Amino acid sequence: MRVVSNRGIAIVPQCSEGSIILKMVDENEKEIESIEMDFESASLLTSLLDYGAICAENITRDFKKEGVMLKKIKDVGTCFAGNGNRVSIAILPADERRSASILIGFHKGNNHSSIILKPKKAAYLSKMITKLILSNL
Repeated sequence: MRVVSNRGIAIVPQCSEGSIILKMVDENEKEIESIEMDFESASLLTSLLDYGAICAENITRDFKKEGVMLKKIKDVGTCFAGNGNRVSIAILPADERRSASILIGFHKGNNHSSIILKPKKAAYLSKMITKLILSNL
């Protein structure tokens, strides 16, 4: 199972001995970054992804129907994993060329990697993580 962005980068969620591992890989399956988190942190991440997907859809709707334009990136939240690692969720605003998108950032020490997903793909990623958690409880 994987969720692929428009630029070919994918997030691959996996379960390993009571934890969820999110791997960011390129189009050649080369690992860019990975973050491991317990089930509780992964559950929080799914809530943030769901909320971000709903907000992004609303931002796009408001822009297309009423012309309301968000000027800045909207921070949704941060989920902390082990060893000071974290995953952050933000919304990139809509404009004339594109709809609002979800930015998922992996932060490990001084290394930062990110992927941009459309709201539907972010919601799908959330459901994949939830399924992994439920099947391994």
